[in-house]
Amino acid sequence: MAKLLKPSGDWNSKLVALDDGHGMQTPGKRTPYIKELGRSIKENEFNRKVVGYLADILLDHGFRVLLVAPTDYDTPLSVRTNDANRYGADIYVSVHYNAMSHSFDYSSASGISVHIYNGWLSSGTKNLANCVLKYLKQGTKQRNRGIVKNNFHVLRETNMPAILTENGFMDDREEALLMLKSSFQKEVATEHAQGICEYFGFKYRGSKSEPVVKLVKGFSGKMFEVIYDKKNDGVAIRTKPDFDANVYAEYDKGVTRTIIDKYEVDGSPMYKFKGGDGKIYYITAHEKFVRTFDKPKEEEKKDETKSQSKEEDEIMVKNLFIINDYVDGAAVEKVMLRVDGHQIYRRTAEKMEVSAKENIFVVGGGTKGLKLGKGKVTDLSGASAEKTAENVFKHFNLA
Repeated sequence: MAKLLKPSGDWNSKLVALDDGHGMQTPGKRTPYIKELGRSIKENEFNRKVVGYLADILLDHGFRVLLVAPTDYDTPLSVRTNDANRYGADIYVSVHYNAMSHSFDYSSASGISVHIYNGWLSSGTKNLANCVLKYLKQGTKQRNRGIVKNNFHVLRETNMPAILTENGFMDDREEALLMLKSSFQKEVATEHAQGICEYFGFKYRGSKSEPVVKLVKGFSGKMFEVIYDKKNDGVAIRTKPDFDANVYAEYDKGVTRTIIDKYEVDGSPMYKFKGGDGKIYYITAHEKFVRTFDKPKEEEKKDETKSQSKEEDEIMVKNLFIINDYVDGAAVEKVMLRVDGHQIYRRTAEKMEVSAKENIFVVGGGTKGLKLGKGKVTDLSGASAEKTAENVFKHFNLA
């Protein structure tokens, strides 16, 4: 399920669909083994960073951004293009890194290229490709392979101007090492943003400077509780210590989490914590929105208990989401954070009884075969992953 990001200020009326290429575990999509690193570099290590930087720049310029592959998994191409079409995106941009083989010695191919559909093309597609290539070729010195026509799904099945950029070759040793350099990632994102702004006739204003972040000692191990109580409005959760960063989700009143660290971000307080999905997030530490308290002794004892598995520790939660596979997991990711929930895979609930303090939501596959204990059971499964996602969004009143 795609993730829609909105600018903090006025919307300029344009929606850009961004695609970060292949998933983190997609077979073959990586460089040859690099001896000095002791490993290969996965293509998505570069793609997702560029798309993240690009999304931030576009949001700063008033664009709405649709992430059509928001997880580390390889989202089906049809899901990506269907979501872009359904949301009515104005353009579609897919970011990639090229390859000829799995060996540095196979060929001498290198450089950048912008790909467009090899069938009927709108003037908008040609213009978009030219605008982005104009800036890509002004960056790090690489061979300019030009605009290339291909019958790629994301170029063929989208209802808007669409391009796919190849920003180097994974089997060129020099260009492979560029993939991990944040300066190069940011450069490529900036060049895409400049081209997109020119395409729409907007002035490019540059990327926002990073905030000043300082660690405040003495808060590790404490807990916070959301106390802000306003109808249809929660407290913003962000993926990095930056109050201008994209809002990933919102927490409602009553949600509690253990604090990892406290920071001063441009002079304002912010907590770092681990969400119910195990990922790291940040929330304001302002007393208007959250209160801080010492972790109860029973919580400390639970942390020290080693006899139970991580999954067993998390079973008895307020809201439990049982997902059929990672596709269904993407549909509930944002909802799960908002309602203070945890997710487990279906195979766990088939092997052992699972319970929740309040609700058990079955997301994909139905209830048959599940060992369900305490908690109100709601089956949101649909005939397909897309129908399941629709049921989830409808149940939780999300757009």
